[in-house]
Amino acid sequence: MVRTILLVDDDDDYLAIVKRAIQNEHLAADVIVARSGTEALERLGLLSGRAASPDKEFAVLFVDLNLPGVDGSEVLRRVRADERLRRLPVVIVSSSSRAEDVTRCYDLGANSYVVKRFDSSGPGRYVARAMNYWLDLNRAPGSAAASAS
Repeated sequence: MVRTILLVDDDDDYLAIVKRAIQNEHLAADVIVARSGTEALERLGLLSGRAASPDKEFAVLFVDLNLPGVDGSEVLRRVRADERLRRLPVVIVSSSSRAEDVTRCYDLGANSYVVKRFDSSGPGRYVARAMNYWLDLNRAPGSAAASAS
């Protein structure tokens, strides 16, 4: 079964690197890209005036912290406030390694915080590996694999 990741970032170069890394790591996933926090909220069905239903069921959300307008921490806050999405794993990805940013995101309910970096073994490989963890190794409540064990 191919699962779906919502990847939220406004940097086209970064998105291209991550997509290439996903292909190189042979990650079996559909990746839906949102280029803003507003677009992510729309895809998640969290904008007022819309039906309260995401356009897809996402396995995990990877969101940049420093988005213009609606930033990653606001996306995280809105996801955690919604009963339907409160268990959706949210991974914050940021160029910031400041302790205040990391602490704030965990306090808001982030499942993980990944610092963007250059990876000499393959650009973006660390993100693809993090995605693989959430898709392949992690067991969420109610998942078929968690129920079978």
